[in-house]
Amino acid sequence: MNEVEKDGTSRRKRLQKGDALRNGHSDISSSSSHTNGSTNSDSGRTRRRRAVANNQKSTNAGVTTILILGIGVISCSMVGFMAVMFFMGDGADSRQQSSKSPSSIGVSQVGSTSSNNNPDGKEDDHARILSELVGNKKYEQMSLEELEKEVLTASHDELNTFPITIGRNAYSNEWETIQHPSTEAMEHFSSRGGSQSEKAKKLAEVLSGKKLRGGVENSDANDNNVSGGGANKDEEGYMRVPKFWDPQPYKLIADERERRNGGDPPPPPPAGSLSDITDKGGDGVRRYLGNYGARLMTPAEAKSIGSRIPSQNTNNENAAKSGEMLETIFVAIASYRDYQCSRTVESAFSRATHPERLRVAVVDQIRLSTDVSCSVPPLGPCSKSPHQVSCKYKSQIDYLTVDAELSVGPVFARHLGHRMYRGEYFAMQSDAHVEFVTGWDDEIIEEWKMAKNEMAILSTYLSGTDDHIDLKTGQRTSLSRPIMCKSDFEGSGGMKHLRHGQQPEGVPYIHEPVFDPFWAAGFSFGRGHFVVNVPYDQHLPWIFQGEEISITLRGFSYGYDFYSPEKSVCYHFYGRKDVPLFWENSGHFRETGTYGMNRLNAIIHMTGHNVNNKAHAYIKTDELKYGLGNVRDTQKFFETFGIHVKSQTVENHLCRFVGRPMQKEFMPFLRKNEMGLDYDRITYRFVDKWPNEP
Repeated sequence: MNEVEKDGTSRRKRLQKGDALRNGHSDISSSSSHTNGSTNSDSGRTRRRRAVANNQKSTNAGVTTILILGIGVISCSMVGFMAVMFFMGDGADSRQQSSKSPSSIGVSQVGSTSSNNNPDGKEDDHARILSELVGNKKYEQMSLEELEKEVLTASHDELNTFPITIGRNAYSNEWETIQHPSTEAMEHFSSRGGSQSEKAKKLAEVLSGKKLRGGVENSDANDNNVSGGGANKDEEGYMRVPKFWDPQPYKLIADERERRNGGDPPPPPPAGSLSDITDKGGDGVRRYLGNYGARLMTPAEAKSIGSRIPSQNTNNENAAKSGEMLETIFVAIASYRDYQCSRTVESAFSRATHPERLRVAVVDQIRLSTDVSCSVPPLGPCSKSPHQVSCKYKSQIDYLTVDAELSVGPVFARHLGHRMYRGEYFAMQSDAHVEFVTGWDDEIIEEWKMAKNEMAILSTYLSGTDDHIDLKTGQRTSLSRPIMCKSDFEGSGGMKHLRHGQQPEGVPYIHEPVFDPFWAAGFSFGRGHFVVNVPYDQHLPWIFQGEEISITLRGFSYGYDFYSPEKSVCYHFYGRKDVPLFWENSGHFRETGTYGMNRLNAIIHMTGHNVNNKAHAYIKTDELKYGLGNVRDTQKFFETFGIHVKSQTVENHLCRFVGRPMQKEFMPFLRKNEMGLDYDRITYRFVDKWPNEP
């Protein structure tokens, strides 16, 4: 009998119980989630918001650990992934649990409020819900602007609920089934025949076996009648993952825009694109926020994203009394068998001025038989040491645990991390082996606000902990920081790509964030709508180098601007020895990287001029969802920063421009409404004036 069926409850019965929970029939103890300081009194706003809340709010939002594992082979070219719930405890009292079956624990009701459990889109439901939200006014007689304001006001508490967990039940409606990216690539291998079919067969053989299947072999675990869809024996190659955050209020507004005037048509997907947004009623928040980059968001649209909560800082009595409202911060951490992961989480909370505003999401890729999970409290069970971070803030930490032998590189891991975002005001990304400075949360928010740019993304390569931070006190010992300005092509053939190099570091002369061209994966901080609009691509297996220029250009095309912060708020542990890396899976997945890189370069228009279509075939799925916007053209980026795609060369010495010269040149073109740089007015073109210098 497998891990999740120990109590003898069949999956079907557990799902029926989950359905009861989602319909509001729950005996679970109430959550301590914030709703922007408001109470649950039966006010007019509360009554109206019930039109949106089809499910009970998030309950028992504790630390959640989901294990994704399981491989089985049905055909020589297909590998099956089973998503299985796995409850990792730190002791009997480590989490509040219902006396009922495990199915009643921690079902995510997010936004049921609703993050994902939207109505079926029928016109009568649309009209009814809108009427109730606006207080039974005749919404059809209201302007779109008036209607939008009414809907967002009525939904205020739902959109400010914090923290919201992804839930423990992988078969709830808050989760969905996707195909594992390596399986997509294997299908392409198989379809091409010859040696490619042999690659698919070999990979399938390597991944088969009971060890990776996790022992999920009984009939209940593979029940074909699992409600809501699931990774079962008829769905080989699929896995269960959290759905993207998509609250219903945004869908209602987007639907009404389209009903009245067709809305803004999204950018056309590239020729030959497969299964792009087949459900027109889906992705409501992205349709609301400019319709996949068809246009720049309005200030009102951008500012509608992001929860705030009351300060709980007992060290600042005045702040608590004045009702200071704090912007929440989502921190995404992708970890691969990293022994310092729990230390990084500890550092984030313990060094923050306002730890109550943090929500950390860890994608924890570990070998289940040997590695210690990031979620395990380092000082022992919470019953013995309740004050350690993983216990004290467990309701603000989600762990998505993935078998490391299924790891296909950091891009897919970070994609899973972006799926765990739940409406926080800011979104941050870091590695799993960093150390934060004291007061980092206040500092980075202050820096972001200094840019006076809603579209600002602070991003840089991190300096090392040596000579930069006192690990005991969290105080900086150096003010130097890198800027993002150096990049060049590397690789050969279809694997050639633009890669960032070692960035110059120094003490800044300008005491504010400075413009730079590039985004860095090791540290990124900006508004939450950035990860909504520009999520990591699900379909890029075995990509390591190249992910940064992909996010750079996709973000640029949506209207985002990148900055180097004046001061780093965390530092990186370099030079670690005997640390496992995902490259240990090269024998399994390396061949899939060809398709990943082909897709990456094709989407961002960096394939060069000698492209053989057959040799550069790639996975053409969701190119609208993970593609470019229409706000800016990539050609503008290439011309501005001296990148020659056809010859695959760059103008050297760009770092001599980035910094004070770029700040002076570009600052006049920052839009007055603080919605990013207006590149239509920028005529600057970087040309290397020092070609004979190193």
